[in-house]
Amino acid sequence: MIQLRQRRLTVALADERWRGHHPTYFKEFTASLLRLGHRVIALCREPAELRDHAAQTCADLGVAVDDSLRAAVLAEPRRPPFIPGRFDHDPLSTVARWRLLRRALDTAERESGWRADFVFLPWLDSYLRFSPSASLPSRILARPWGGLYFRNHHFATTDRGGFARSLAKGDRCLRDSACRAVGVLDERYARTMENHSGRPVFQFPDITNESEPVPRGELAAEVLSRAGGRKIIGMVGLERRKGFLTMLRIAEATAGREPWFFVAGGCYCPETCTEDERRYAESVHERVRAGRLDNLHFEIPGARVEDGPEYNSLLEAFDVIYAAYERFQGSSNALTKAAVFHRPLVATAGECVGRRVEEFGMGLTIPEGDAAAGEQAIRAILAGEGRGGAPLAPRYGDYHAMHDRDRLDAVFAEILATV
Repeated sequence: MIQLRQRRLTVALADERWRGHHPTYFKEFTASLLRLGHRVIALCREPAELRDHAAQTCADLGVAVDDSLRAAVLAEPRRPPFIPGRFDHDPLSTVARWRLLRRALDTAERESGWRADFVFLPWLDSYLRFSPSASLPSRILARPWGGLYFRNHHFATTDRGGFARSLAKGDRCLRDSACRAVGVLDERYARTMENHSGRPVFQFPDITNESEPVPRGELAAEVLSRAGGRKIIGMVGLERRKGFLTMLRIAEATAGREPWFFVAGGCYCPETCTEDERRYAESVHERVRAGRLDNLHFEIPGARVEDGPEYNSLLEAFDVIYAAYERFQGSSNALTKAAVFHRPLVATAGECVGRRVEEFGMGLTIPEGDAAAGEQAIRAILAGEGRGGAPLAPRYGDYHAMHDRDRLDAVFAEILATV
């Protein structure tokens, strides 16, 4: 049980993105701060949706939502017209992002009568990239701040790619006098980050929505009906980095040969693929539509599967979760979903995801992009076999304990003790 602080803080959470994992993280972080007894100024793209979720938390806690939460819109900066679209970040947008944050915070503070004691950025990366000054956050925000740093893998080497790479990442902002603490999901480089920044670095749980699944949700019911008793191997979110192209190849290779059904659910993201990869994906989709490939659910453009009861209903229908990421080094809350719902995974060997799957025995790992190895791993998992043919013995409970809401509350309590 967390020991609550004597002093109630007002914490501002700010994230202008509202796609992928962002809504889940923002809602869970808000709920955690409320459980710890603090007030929250929530600045995001969908304040009404956030407020609805937080109102339930407040009701569970027996506190008035208006005494605990203010939610307002945080705008995303416009991209300069002369910056090529393939670049995610640029110095002008980074400065604009801090200014928009300060403007939204000033408005929320004025309307609520609260003043933020601390600002936490659930997606810190975008506020650092190409920062023209190490003191930019202090000069614009003028508040103590911290955040969750996702793409920290350049800290794996001591030179981190030289001056140009360091400038592009914006790591020097971590030395800003107002920075109190940094969070990471992948803990492998925490010590290096602490040495570089002089700030404490905390490992965050890779939290997920653990809502009770809808009994036979609409998509889950469709998948189970089409599978017709076949074992289901699935994933949600069709970005190239998630390895969905390799999973499609496994589905093709095993069609009519194995009693398996594959689910490539969620939105198809063609912008993450090369032209050849797009042609391949679209050709597979055409075969599915024409009924020539009946062991696969795959729709273009697909539809977002909202994290929550419907998502969890679909995942509960899976016998194996496909999480064999490609060219991806970080953490994934697919493992937390697997731990909650006791579903084994296929993962790529090596980086954070593969290392954790092996450490906790939650499935098997394969070489990146290796469809033949993926097929073998699925066959072994469905036979109950782990590494070396030994019985699969997943430690789901141990993994979940490191990535649940209790752990999130504990980490936030530690971070707020630095304020």
